[in-house]
Amino acid sequence: MAARKRHPHKEIEKVVAYAESIGWRCIPGSGHAWAYLYCPQADRSGCKVGVWSTPKNPEHHARHVRRQVDSCPHIPDVDSPGDEKA
Repeated sequence: MAARKRHPHKEIEKVVAYAESIGWRCIPGSGHAWAYLYCPQADRSGCKVGVWSTPKNPEHHARHVRRQVDSCPHIPDVDSPGDEKA
């Protein structure tokens, strides 16, 4: 399988790579959607998150995508790298 294109914003690329590392699939989109992330649940009840190509605020969009990925009920809780728990 060919490697996917990198997202032009580093914050969003980091979140997409994180999602892939825990089993999500990245499918190229069109128009405003650079891609769609699909959770490991391989049926209609699975989660789908749109990743925009040119969001107004890339950092905010990256946080939004990360929240959606982390709140997926179809995968067990994982300790994500780089997160410090206080």
